[in-house]
Amino acid sequence: MKFKLGENIRKMRKERSLTQEALAEALGVTVGAVYKWEADLSIPEVEMLVRIADLFDTSVDAMLGYEAADNRKQSIRDRLTMFIFQKDKSGLIEAEKALVKYPNDYGILLIVAHMYSGFGQEEKNKDLVLRAIDLFDRASNIVPLDADPKYGRTYIFGNIAQLYFAIDEHDKALEMLKKNNEAGVFDSQIGFMSALNGGKGEECLSLLALSFWDNTNQLINITLGLFFFYKNRGETERIKELTRWGDEYIKSLQKNEEPGFLDYMSVTYLTLESFAYLKDGDEKKARELFLNAKEMAEKFDSSPNFHLNICKLFDFPTNINSYNTLGRTAAEAIETIIKMLDDKKFSAMCTELSK
Repeated sequence: MKFKLGENIRKMRKERSLTQEALAEALGVTVGAVYKWEADLSIPEVEMLVRIADLFDTSVDAMLGYEAADNRKQSIRDRLTMFIFQKDKSGLIEAEKALVKYPNDYGILLIVAHMYSGFGQEEKNKDLVLRAIDLFDRASNIVPLDADPKYGRTYIFGNIAQLYFAIDEHDKALEMLKKNNEAGVFDSQIGFMSALNGGKGEECLSLLALSFWDNTNQLINITLGLFFFYKNRGETERIKELTRWGDEYIKSLQKNEEPGFLDYMSVTYLTLESFAYLKDGDEKKARELFLNAKEMAEKFDSSPNFHLNICKLFDFPTNINSYNTLGRTAAEAIETIIKMLDDKKFSAMCTELSK
């Protein structure tokens, strides 16, 4: 390979605003020696090369312009990823070259698999989809121990199932999901495919209903995370929009006026919305919202019902209940939220209204 020693010495010298004379003096050599190095007319001895690298606070490899194998691989991964983002199909040629050079690199295998997957599904090209399945399968056999858990074997199997579904091999897709349904991660996909294939029994409904509730809980966690994110930034309008939306979403799921776990969740949103209005200077609205939350909490706590059958979209199995880590009662949930918000003015208002 062609080294870039002279070019790099000159570049690093100029980056540090050193003249050839100053560099020569620092290294105890003549100006002529520095000139020859930079012009690639001569090469420093190994000992001198180490001294130059130390002076520039870099490595000898970097001085030589040598790119480590890991860096070359990352460069290839980055380039292949750009082909995906740009939907440039010519990237498939480079992808195959990369696989020849690095046939067992997990990262490259995944990226190329995604490339074939994207083009195959978009163009409804079965050959490209099958190639993607093959690459994902190869990747599943060489998952590194230190691989990001988000991109491990479960992630791969989910992609393979999706690809089988894309080419109408639903039975294979369903088999793949059921075989690798660790911790119920594929419950929603299994429920969907089962229903699509004519499923109408309790097992199918149970999978879909529980998946719906799990994802609703995830959505609630996300909105709560966003609440505190916007609170930290002082964006009260965003907070109000977020809490109003959350409360409306919860209410849209309620089957009837009977108190239930969804009311417990509404108490959470009303309390948070009350805080937002207080921070925005509208104490009257803040007090009104908190009193609504308090009244709803008292109503729920008088006859607590954590059963999930209160959702109007479907009937949950009779033994399925939900729990909330904010507190055993709705009143405790309010207290927990007040502590989490850690705001003296809001805390004082809530204490006054709770008397």
